[in-house]
Amino acid sequence: AEDIQSMLIDNFHFQQDNIVLLKNEEATKTSILQEFSNITKKAGENDRVLIFFAGHGMTGDLPSGGELGYLIPVDGNIQDLYLSSIGMDELEKVSKITNAKHMLYLVDACYGGISIYQPRGADYKQTSNNYIKKITKGISRQIITAGGRGEMTIEKSEWGHSAFTKNLLSGLRDWMADADSDGIITVQELGTFLKKKVTIDSDNRQTPKTRNLTTDEGEFVFVYAEN
Repeated sequence: AEDIQSMLIDNFHFQQDNIVLLKNEEATKTSILQEFSNITKKAGENDRVLIFFAGHGMTGDLPSGGELGYLIPVDGNIQDLYLSSIGMDELEKVSKITNAKHMLYLVDACYGGISIYQPRGADYKQTSNNYIKKITKGISRQIITAGGRGEMTIEKSEWGHSAFTKNLLSGLRDWMADADSDGIITVQELGTFLKKKVTIDSDNRQTPKTRNLTTDEGEFVFVYAEN
């Protein structure tokens, strides 16, 4: 999380004052939900919000036969997921009630059971200025997860990170996810990069997934910032 924070500030000129870092004992369910609430109150209609979570995820079965994913905070109890954890439907709810124009969740956890919409296909050959203006004009609510139900997030000491975060930093900080070298990385480009690289690094044990949380067709983009 600290490296993601540094990348956002150094490479994309996110303002330090706009970043909230919750780690270790600070990352309780109450603290996380409080920051979600702050987003719904503070984010303006031309703002964009990025939420990064690294931790454990679990999937619970529903009586109807479906499933629901949960993020486990530091004080979470896997024996009582509803009470102590954060259901993935909470992320969807936050994305719907905030005024932010673009919202992206980057979740370094594996789980299933979230209501999603398939993103439209991206044509990287059309990433002209007009194309970028078009996809950033609309609202976006997107999520990239480290893997699905039954998968485990793979970490190695030599990486210093999980496979997902390692490649997230490589894709954005080192600009490796810019498939067409146009100086812009869309969520679809980033998702495609992560899907390939993480699957390889984890020996096919986890495959990231890119989804839309709503039917909105805008796009969260990363633009290379000259220092």
